[in-house]
This record gives sequence, structure tokens and C-alpha cells, in this order.
Amino acid sequence: MTQSPLDSTVTLASAPGKVLVVGGYLVLERDYSGLVVGTDACLYTAVQTQILDFPGVSTLEESDVPIFVVSPQFMSAWWRYSYSTKYNSLTQIDSADGGTNSFVQVVLKATLGLANAYAPGKVQALASRDGCDGWRGLKIVLSADNDFYSQRETLAKLGVGLCSESLRSLPRMCETGTTLANVHKTGLGSSAAMVSSLVAAILVHFDVVSHSDLQPEQSDDKPGSARSRKLIHNIAQYAHCLAQGKVGSGFDVSAAVYGSHVYRRFSPAVLETAMAECSSVDDVKQATLPDNPGWNSNVTPVVIPPRLVLRLADVDAGSNTPSMVKKVLQWQESHPDAAKDLWSKLDAANNRIRLLWNELNEAFIADSADYNAALDWCADRKSSEWSGASAELAQSPTRKLLAELFDATMHVRALQRQLGENADVPIEPPKQTRLLDACMDVPGVCMAAVPGAGGYDAIFCVTLSPAASHAVERVWSSWEEMSVGPLLANQASSGVRTLDIAGYPEILSHL
Repeated sequence: MTQSPLDSTVTLASAPGKVLVVGGYLVLERDYSGLVVGTDACLYTAVQTQILDFPGVSTLEESDVPIFVVSPQFMSAWWRYSYSTKYNSLTQIDSADGGTNSFVQVVLKATLGLANAYAPGKVQALASRDGCDGWRGLKIVLSADNDFYSQRETLAKLGVGLCSESLRSLPRMCETGTTLANVHKTGLGSSAAMVSSLVAAILVHFDVVSHSDLQPEQSDDKPGSARSRKLIHNIAQYAHCLAQGKVGSGFDVSAAVYGSHVYRRFSPAVLETAMAECSSVDDVKQATLPDNPGWNSNVTPVVIPPRLVLRLADVDAGSNTPSMVKKVLQWQESHPDAAKDLWSKLDAANNRIRLLWNELNEAFIADSADYNAALDWCADRKSSEWSGASAELAQSPTRKLLAELFDATMHVRALQRQLGENADVPIEPPKQTRLLDACMDVPGVCMAAVPGAGGYDAIFCVTLSPAASHAVERVWSSWEEMSVGPLLANQASSGVRTLDIAGYPEILSHL
């Protein structure tokens, strides 16, 4: 394939990964909410208008736009498409291995169709031959920060240990050495982040959404930014659901668009018409309008308290999340009274953690000296010892809140284990219990649990000091029952945004 730049402008959009701290299973229902934290590990989509010349281009019609998509971190990961502006259809011309990528395909068709509807003429303007060199089209590069994929095999080949220092030595967005189908994901929500970044990049590229609305410093309180983000959210939710073949809870896409927040899901009925086989572009446009009242999800921004650091670990054991969810829902259906009672208890316990985070943030604002002194005191002691010094707790509001956060975390874990036992699902299996207990036994660790649906895939800890973070990592590296490796991702409040391609030479080199 030969290609040459037609437009030097590159549209680059990023979307963060997610950690569902509390709310697993409950976020499937509108009656309950979840606390989801966005990460500084992101998925990136770069879009550039180029002259494309590859086999099959010569057969295109005047209304067709060729598209070349590449994901350079994987073996055999490129796909060539043709989008018809006349019929709003997407045809795969070929791919590296003859396979398809349903998520990319669905997003391209849906988003280009909507871009065509919102900005008539701009997509069609690409559908033309440019002299004798080739056909005007889109080059799209998909890349991700390393934390989305396990780096175990890469580090093993380099002969270095599975630790943060080794991970930091790897090049940014390094090659995985395997195919997309076989890569070991770490559970940060790569598909939701990819869909969200791809939707955003296409909409910005065709000026449906303003580049300035998605700048990192732009406030969502501004009408333009809020509307742009809502449009991206609605389209990404639609495309992600369509690619999955079902309407899920949507918290992962919501985190990719909005970053850290308390999430209450939308009613699935809003997508009923759009997801029908006979739906038209107008049906999808109406369903995904920012002011469509059917989008009744609630997004309440949340910030992890100062000096509390989220640490994530990839556990090399593996869980089948869809199977776990299915069994939990079956138990819920067959035991409605018991399930409702347990759901209420879990919801109350989850909300307590959210409220404690808010109260800790308020405590810092009210008395930063007490806050910092309390964190210093707790960082030197095991969390199980914090509530023992009752007289000292009474003198420090922050110390009391931290002790309550420990108790609330242990209560949530106990309820999760109860749910797992009832549904015969390994939400916090014994192996994970032992690992989490060992983490909580490290001085300065105030939270440790399994995120999301639970299982063997991952754990998270919240630490109060760098020393606690290092000590937790030593526990992971020496753990023999399972292979536990750190991730470098930290919490981040921002969601989808546009970036300057100059800061990402790893992506630019593939355009």
C-alpha cells in the first residue's frame, strides 16, 4: 500500500480506563449506583485525511470513502474498509489475517453515518479520486498505554522482574508480541475506551464536535463542552452496545467519557429503536441526541481524597466475567427476596464508602493540618489498629474517617463474599481473600478489594504513603499462590479529550 498525506492535521483523542471501586452487579439496575474511577492509562485514536492507494480502491464508486485502520501494538492488526456516503454502508475490503474487528466496524459505520447527518458534505467531500495518486480517505491509528495489556511475557523475554521499575523501563505503547484476539487484558475497559476515543476523534475530525470542547482544561460546566461530551457519550454507548449485542450497564463507557464519578445507569429503552435491525441513520441520530430525555443516567463527579493513591494489580489467574454475571442474575431471579435484601445492604455499604471519600475531601478543606497529621499517623500503622486508639480518634476527625473507611471496606468485602456464596460465583474467592488480607495488613493501606464483578483478574489497593505503596508491591512480588503484578496507572478525573499529536511520536510514526 502506498499513501501520502493530504491534510497535515491529525485529530488525536484519548479516553481513560476504569476501575469500578464499588457497585459491581448493582450498576446493572437503575435503583443502584457505582463508584467508578478513571485512570491515567488511556486508549488513543488518531485520524488523518490521506490519499490511500491499496488493492480494491480502484473499484470504489464516487460516493465511497476508503478507510485504513491499524493497531500497531498487535500482530496482524490492520483492516481496510469502504464507507458509502450514498447508502450509509460499511464494507470490509480486507484485513491482515482475514478476520474482522466488530467493535471498530460498528463504530465506523455508526459514527460516520452520524457525522454525515450532522455535517452534510464534509464526509462526502472525501469520496473522490485525487488525480492519479489514489483515493481520498481516512487513516486511523489505534494505540493504548501499556497498562491495558499484561506485560508479563515481554518482561520475561527481557529477563527482568515483574515490578514497577521494569514496567517503567518499557517504551510507551510497546508492542504486545501477540494478536488482538490472544492478548491478556488487565480489565481496565479497553473496548469501552477504544470505542469512546474513536467516536470522539471522528466527530472532532469532521467538526461535529469542537476540538476546543474536549481540551483538558475545558470545564464540563460550559454548555458547549457539556453538550459535546454528552453526544460522544450517547453515540459511544450505542456503538458499544451494538458491538456487544446487548445493552449493558454502560459504566465503562461513562468512565471513558467522563472520568471518575458516581454512576447510575440509563434506561435501556432509549436505545430500543436505534438497535433494531431496520433502524435508519435518523433513528440513531434521534436516539443519541444530547437532549434526548431517555438518557437518564446520573453522573456525579467524584475525587479521590488528597494523598490517597489507587494502586492496581494484574492477577494472572483469569475469570469469565460474563459467566459470573449470568449466574448472579440467575440467583437474583430465583431468590428475589434474599437478593433484594442483599442488594440493599450492598448499596448502603457502597454509598458509605462514597460518602466517606466526600467527607475526607471536606476534612482536608476544613483543616488540612489535621488531615495531613492523621494520614501521617495512619500511614505508620495497620488499618486494623486505627480504631483501637479511641481517645486519639476523638481528637482527629480525619483519623476517625479513615478508621471508618477501613471498616466500610471490610463490610463491602464481606457482603461480596456472601453474594458469591449465594450465587456460587467466585466474586472474592479464597485465594483473593488471602491476598487482600495480606495487603490490608501492610501499614498505611486503607482499602483493598476486587474491582467490578470480582474474580481472579485484578485487585486494587488504596494507600496513604509512598512507603505503603512500595510495601504493597513487595507483597505482590513475593506472593506465591498466584502471580500478581503491578500496574502503573493512577487515578485521574478527566474523561475523553483531544490532544496534540506532537506529544505522541509513537502514534505519529504510524500515520
